[in-house]
Amino acid sequence: MKNKKRNNNSATTFIIVTGIIVLVVFTSISTLNLLPNYESNSYYVKVNEEMEAQIESINIENGKLILTTSGNPTHYCVKSTRSMPSENNICWHEIKDNKASISVFQYKKYYIWIKDKDGNVSNYLSVNAK
Repeated sequence: MKNKKRNNNSATTFIIVTGIIVLVVFTSISTLNLLPNYESNSYYVKVNEEMEAQIESINIENGKLILTTSGNPTHYCVKSTRSMPSENNICWHEIKDNKASISVFQYKKYYIWIKDKDGNVSNYLSVNAK
């Protein structure tokens, strides 16, 4: 009888310990997903040595993503996917006086490219709209 009781205690202990481990893992994952994702506001976007176009800052205010650039950028593209936009994609918009803005949805990830006067396109840069 003692042996059967000991097996029941072992099984109960195993179930409780396993439940605690699952709870700790689930809580940790949930907490990490709820924490804010801080990203730098200073970026340098470059395809090759010939491209001087840069994104100096990205700010999100009142539902608008605001880009400040330097160098010789002519256009920017903002998409919710990271696939490289084609040259004639409708996402390309003109950059005027090294500033550009576009309306965005909150809590969504966006990918940003810039194009210079020679037609060079930067690698994408991602930002989370908060």
